[in-house]
Parts: sequence; C-alpha cells; structure tokens
Amino acid sequence: MLTRLNPGYHRALRDAATGLVARLRGTVRAAAGARGAEDEGGPAATPVDGPAAPALTLWDLGCGSGLSTEALLQATGPGVRIVGLDASEGMLAQARGKDWPPGVSFVHAVAQDLPEVADRELAGPADGAFAAYLMRNVPEHQRDAVVRAIGDQVRPGGWVALQDYHVKGDRVASAVWTLVCWGVVMPLAVAVRGNPTIYRYLWRSVLDNDSTAELTGRLTRAGFTDVSWSTAGGWQRGILHTVLARRPG
Repeated sequence: MLTRLNPGYHRALRDAATGLVARLRGTVRAAAGARGAEDEGGPAATPVDGPAAPALTLWDLGCGSGLSTEALLQATGPGVRIVGLDASEGMLAQARGKDWPPGVSFVHAVAQDLPEVADRELAGPADGAFAAYLMRNVPEHQRDAVVRAIGDQVRPGGWVALQDYHVKGDRVASAVWTLVCWGVVMPLAVAVRGNPTIYRYLWRSVLDNDSTAELTGRLTRAGFTDVSWSTAGGWQRGILHTVLARRPG
C-alpha cells in the first residue's frame, strides 16, 4: 500500500538504479578500454553506451515483488544477469509471476545467506549490488557482517547502492516520518485492511535504523570507498536516502 500512496517511490528506485549502473558502466568501460589499449598497443577507443555496452551481472537484495528488479532492468537494458534475493516467499511469488527476460532469476533466502547463495547462483563476483529497504530489516548486530558479505560478492572496482529510510539523529526528519505514519499511513491501513500492524513495524524499524553516519561507518569498515549520499525530494527529503559505494580494485 505504501508504494501506491507514495508517488516518489518508483522514481527513487529508478534514480538509485540509474546511478548504480552509470558508475558500473564507467568502470566496466574503463577496464575494457585499458585491455583494448594493451591488446592493440595503442590508445583505447572511447566506449559507447547502448548495444555495445558490456552486459552486467547484478544482485538485487531484498527484491520483494520485483519493483527494484524492474528499475535495474530499465537502467541496464537487455543482456543483464540479475539475481533477486528475498526472505518472503509471498513477495517472491509476486515477482516470479511477472514477465521477465532471460537472465533474471529469484532466490528465497535472507541476506545473511548471501555467500552460500552466491556459490550456487553465480560463477564469480557480480559487477554490482542493489539493496532497497533491506538493511533496516537486518538485526543490528548482523549488519556489519551483511555489508561485508555484499562487498565480498561484488568484484573489485564494482559498486553497491543501498536505499532506505534513515532518520536517526535528525529530529525534523524523525518528526515528519512519525507524522506521515500515524497521520496518514496507519489510518488508511485501518480503513483499507483493518490491520495496521505491519505499518507500525515500518514506523518503528525506520526510527531504529542506522543513521547515515552509522551506515557510512559500516561501509568504511567493510573496505568500501568513494561513499556518496543523496536524498529524495518532497516530503521524503532528509528521510529517504541512497548511498553509493565502491569496492576498491
């Protein structure tokens, strides 16, 4: 219901996916260009986007019903390999019920199982990983390990994009979030579904989620570099954030 009530939800996913792919295209093209220069003994040709752009392999962690997977497909175009992972069989059933091109698959697992899933699903590290609204659902004491696991399953030079609500330490953002949840979302949930329990969890989980500084610390401890943050516009400014980070290599 929240995705339908929030007109910026899909746009934020697309923006994050586009930012991730733009960075990956740059690093993939740079590596391909360097190899071309070595092979030809001269300067590398300038790579181009479109059909000639190298195909990517991506993780979609916490993929849910596939909305983030759709955003990745829009950003990459054909030929991409995407493995979506989610802990909810119900959400995965919705994702699998959609029409996907070859190369897109879904796995029922929690993020903590990523190393084992990677051994089964991919022949090596992916180019990048996208995780929307995942980390706040990971127990706090396991978040460092999950961030490290994500980094381990991305190739050197690859990128990750994490998108979620972060309000801890920001009194204005916390107040706006609470007002939206209790003044809009939960009354509508009662009217439409009769049970707002899941939205109470959503409200509380966002308040308890890492601050942007705390998540930056986790990324840094896991060895990521070039960490950059952006926030959404409208009522979500200062509430919905996207962080991009690179695995050195």
